[in-house]
Amino acid sequence: MFDVAKVDGISMSPSLMDGDLLLFRKRSQYVVGDVVLYRLSSGVLLVKRVDEIKNGVIDLGSDNRWVESSLCLTGLSSDGVIGVVLASLSRRRNFKVQIHSRPRSGFTWKRLSSGIFSTRSIKI
Repeated sequence: MFDVAKVDGISMSPSLMDGDLLLFRKRSQYVVGDVVLYRLSSGVLLVKRVDEIKNGVIDLGSDNRWVESSLCLTGLSSDGVIGVVLASLSRRRNFKVQIHSRPRSGFTWKRLSSGIFSTRSIKI
């Protein structure tokens, strides 16, 4: 099952912009580099990138290193991960869809003027 969330803020720019819509999947498996939705004990929901995973404890960070909220969050329980972001839709970038999946068999990396993302290669 997929869910949708909306980005509020600029801590993940340039990868994700304020107002972008996120398609995410509820799952507990993620790797370093994945963008995840994380719920803090206070109930606040964050969109951050997984920087490190060790023994059920994760460190999260932001892509925008120039804003205060981009400071790394360390020593968090992996139980707070709500889901992994699969794709984003940006209205500010002419409704550009960006895929946020890690490469695996059958996937190739492509570079566009707006960044790098993975796309599925289909063999016929």
